[in-house]
Parts: sequence; structure tokens; C-alpha cells
Amino acid sequence: MALSEQMESALNDQITCELGASLIYLQMAAHLEGDDRPGMATWMSAQSEEEAAHAKMFIDFVLARDGRVEIGEVPAPVSKFDSPVHVFEEALRQERGVTARIRALYELATDINDLESLPFLQGFLAEQVEEESVVGSICERLRRVEGNEVGLALIEHELGSRPAEE
Repeated sequence: MALSEQMESALNDQITCELGASLIYLQMAAHLEGDDRPGMATWMSAQSEEEAAHAKMFIDFVLARDGRVEIGEVPAPVSKFDSPVHVFEEALRQERGVTARIRALYELATDINDLESLPFLQGFLAEQVEEESVVGSICERLRRVEGNEVGLALIEHELGSRPAEE
């Protein structure tokens, strides 16, 4: 079944959002690399790749439903952060925003009876629960060790072991 104009527009907005998220995480990775936090930068780079992959999934879904993809303007990401905690708190804020957007897409699909979109969006909702949990946990751990270079080094090492593609 073809997409309604309303759903097509909303999905195109989400594609733009996912690409923006990829740039946000890439900027965070660059900041952390410049701050001599290569493990945290590796984690953020992997997150950037994951968001770009999500954008591609949304693009493929729109095209499979005979829709037209129109990528919108992606604003420049914030580039200055006070600390690793600040970077990850911004990442958590970003993930919460994505969750809210995907929930709104799911609600729209429900309201307009777009049953074909619901399973696709359900997968993203489930993933967002995990994303918020992981980033929230990293934030909490970073807050606990803030100012303790040994603790930061341990978290740094752990985050640096994240595979490039998950």
C-alpha cells in the first residue's frame, strides 16, 4: 500500500532527523578525539554510523511504499562541550528527542490507519528504549567518576571497545 502524503512527509522529516543525529554524533566524536578521549570518540563514531544506517532504513521504507524521499535541511550541530559528562548528557537529550519523534510517527500511523508502518516503527521504538538506557547509564557512570582520571580512563577503555557497526 502506498504512503499517504501525511505519512510520507513525516517519514521524510524523520530521515532528516536521523541524518542530523548522525552529524551530531560525528561532531561529538571529533570533540572527544580533540580532547584526547579516543575511546569515547570511537563510541560516538559508531553511534554516528548507526544513525546514518537508520536514515537509510527509513529511506528504503519510504521507497518500498512508493513514496518520494525528500531530505530536508540539517542544522549544524553544537561543537563545544564542557566535559565528557556534558557530551553524553547531550547524547541522552538527543536520544530522548528521537524517541519522542518516533512515538509521534507511531501515533500518526495509528491515527491514519497506516498498518504497514506500525511494525517498522515498533522496531525503532524498542531500540530507543535500549538507546536511552545505555546512554543514561554512561551519563550516570561519568557523573560518579567526574574529576577522577582513573575512573574516566576505565570508562574510556570500555567505550573504546564498542564495535564499529552494531
